[in-house]
Amino acid sequence: MAHATTAQTPAEKAISVGKQAGRVMKEEGVEYIFGVTGGHIFPIMVGAGMNGIKLVHCRHEQAGGYAADAYARTSGKVGVCFGTAGPGMTNTVSAIAQAHFCKTPMVAFYGQHATMEDGRGALQECFAEPIMSSITKWTRRIVDPSVMALWVKKAFRDAATYPQGPVAIEIPRNIQSIRTTNSQQVGFIDNAFEEPLPSFGNPVAVEKAIKLLMGAERPVIAAGEDIFWTHAEDELKEFVELTSTPVITRRVGRGAVPEDHPLAFGARARGAILRRADVAMTIGLNLGFLEGYGAWAAKAKLIQITQSKSDIETTAKVAVVIIGNPKGVLQQMIDYIKQNYKQGVAKKTAWLAEADTIKAADKKRLSDTAESVKNLKPIHPAWATHEALAGMDKNGTIILDGYTSSHFFTEAFMGQHSGSVLDGGNWAGVGHGVGMGIGAQVAKPNQQVMVIMGDGGMGLGGMDVETAVRCQLPVVYFLSNNSIWMGPTGTFYMKANPVLGVQPDFTPWFMVPTNYAKMFEACGAIGIRVEDPTKIKSTVAAAFEQAHREKRPVVLDVMIDRTAVAPTGMPPQDMPTRAKTQFGWMDPDDFPAALKAQMFPDIK
Repeated sequence: MAHATTAQTPAEKAISVGKQAGRVMKEEGVEYIFGVTGGHIFPIMVGAGMNGIKLVHCRHEQAGGYAADAYARTSGKVGVCFGTAGPGMTNTVSAIAQAHFCKTPMVAFYGQHATMEDGRGALQECFAEPIMSSITKWTRRIVDPSVMALWVKKAFRDAATYPQGPVAIEIPRNIQSIRTTNSQQVGFIDNAFEEPLPSFGNPVAVEKAIKLLMGAERPVIAAGEDIFWTHAEDELKEFVELTSTPVITRRVGRGAVPEDHPLAFGARARGAILRRADVAMTIGLNLGFLEGYGAWAAKAKLIQITQSKSDIETTAKVAVVIIGNPKGVLQQMIDYIKQNYKQGVAKKTAWLAEADTIKAADKKRLSDTAESVKNLKPIHPAWATHEALAGMDKNGTIILDGYTSSHFFTEAFMGQHSGSVLDGGNWAGVGHGVGMGIGAQVAKPNQQVMVIMGDGGMGLGGMDVETAVRCQLPVVYFLSNNSIWMGPTGTFYMKANPVLGVQPDFTPWFMVPTNYAKMFEACGAIGIRVEDPTKIKSTVAAAFEQAHREKRPVVLDVMIDRTAVAPTGMPPQDMPTRAKTQFGWMDPDDFPAALKAQMFPDIK
């Protein structure tokens, strides 16, 4: 007799903790991860690769962190970096800190020694939780394999929740290879859902803010990083044009309203226009150090729009606070104006003319400065900036990493989209540009990306140019080669040091003159040395064309005048005593009488 058969469900397959992490990353839309691998992190790498996630393997862990940061700030997605145990983790600290200060959503994965080796002097024994706690939203050590999916999912959700920031997970090596089935993962179901609509502000506060702005004589808008993260660019531009209000965009929001728009302002016109305002509206902008803590609004009625009460400025008087998503609140304000100002909004003609005059004067200053130094050799950074930007696609992205050169580029560049200018934010590090160029180019492979480097920063992170070569990334590294740390500041410090007695023409701040074009040609990059100031524009244009055609990075080794001073600085001899002493750099009374008279002439 034939026996009836019953169909059986195949047994659920158990997979390693590393593959569980890769599974969740895939569900979260991760396409790339950046870092340096090692034995303690292998299972996570395998798990990512098995799920089709691409690995960008760097030469230094810091570059992986910086690349993930730039990838996030260019793509609008969560960036992912990784490192092995001990030094693999600690080598990422500066990059994670930069992401923290720039409010960049990132997830970092770290390997770790086995749990049974705790306190026994294990190889690379180290704990991320106490090290990373001050620069992440949270850091978690996973010691139970059944909660891996839960914590990875939570990491991505929390990193992307306002205020965005980095999250770190460390996994001991003996935990990573333990196998569990998906159903054995505790507390985890992939509840994929449609993103909710942006939250709106209190209608009473919105009405009050609109009336305050409409009644102002000299209104301004300062929009920041959350315009980018909430995709509020279109709403911001419509609101600015609807109200004819001068606007400045800041941080990763730069370019949300194109910076050559008639209502946009920036560069050194920024301070004059902001300080003249009688009503100022900030939206999605944290008023931290780089924004002067809002001091420019001391005499204005300040409107603040933000997603969190923690952002409300406490050093500037706030007239109206609106808590809500910038995209939603802007649309709410647009709708209110269209419904209640059917005759249109009256233009502040006199104020717009005043702002235009300030902007025109600043534009002339930039042009005149560049023109006055165009024939100098070595090349002056003002002319180098003028010509380099003329040779670049206006829709490209620049990354600022360099003391003197970045000061010139940031005030001359005209961003055309949010995410067009990336920097170190309040972290203000050096050497991040090489890795950030990689991340930005990965995010936008067909877009021009130019990294503004100094030779100091190239010394700190330069070997990852080779990573860009391996990954076939057409990044252009504009290297300001002046063979000195922080421009003439080095000479100033050493000249002012009576103990070391080093002569101003040879200080530890000087570096051995180096041909970086040839150095990085040896790594497979395209190396071009630029010494002729008349060739900069054409060389930059040709560099981008060749880079994208050959899918290789370019190092433009531009010979820059080492005596040039950054626009926000001043020659040492013109620096007042207050500036010399305000950070405790030096005390005039520590110097012999003759040197004191030379360095501090304003002290009698």
